[in-house]
Amino acid sequence: MTVAPKPRGKHHHGALRRALLDAVADIVLVTGPDAVSLRECARRAGVSHSAAAPHFGDLRGLLTSFATEGNLRLAHAMRDAVAALPPDADAHTRLVATGHGYVTFARNNPAHFRLMSRTDLMNLADPALQCAMQASWAPLTEAMAGHVPRADGRALRARLALAWAAVYGFCALRAEGAGGDLWNPEDRAQEVANDLVALIVAACAMPDDG
Repeated sequence: MTVAPKPRGKHHHGALRRALLDAVADIVLVTGPDAVSLRECARRAGVSHSAAAPHFGDLRGLLTSFATEGNLRLAHAMRDAVAALPPDADAHTRLVATGHGYVTFARNNPAHFRLMSRTDLMNLADPALQCAMQASWAPLTEAMAGHVPRADGRALRARLALAWAAVYGFCALRAEGAGGDLWNPEDRAQEVANDLVALIVAACAMPDDG
């Protein structure tokens, strides 16, 4: 698949920034995160490398901004899923919705999902990225704490790790097309996602024998 660069022309500040971020998504989807370069993103946005550099500084800055955007989208997806529930929804239902919000984010934002785990490509000390990562982590921690209110710190961390790893793993396998029988056709993928989230939430409610 070849993504044609945008025609050359003038961009105001916000439009060029958006065009460069969109170029990152195009490249990640076609050839992967390691193929992204500031020069190629500038070419696709129809500007010179020197015109692109002031917006992000360098490639790491560009990818850090892209990951920041991804984390914010993830946070919104999970919170939107919970917000769509009836006001009296119980903690179990809220945790289920949080899991489905994550799956929805990964499906709708495949390039962001694919890049966000590549922390070697970004500046983890960037304040905006740190805030966005905290924002994307908070919905799960809040929902899990409500689901197992008597869990101590260790038990809560174990359940958070289980939930995050399982849902992330499902989304990663689906994104890479591994285990095709699990998500072909599409309605089977949704069925598997529903069952997986239900199993995770049930496992997290189990008493801690440790």
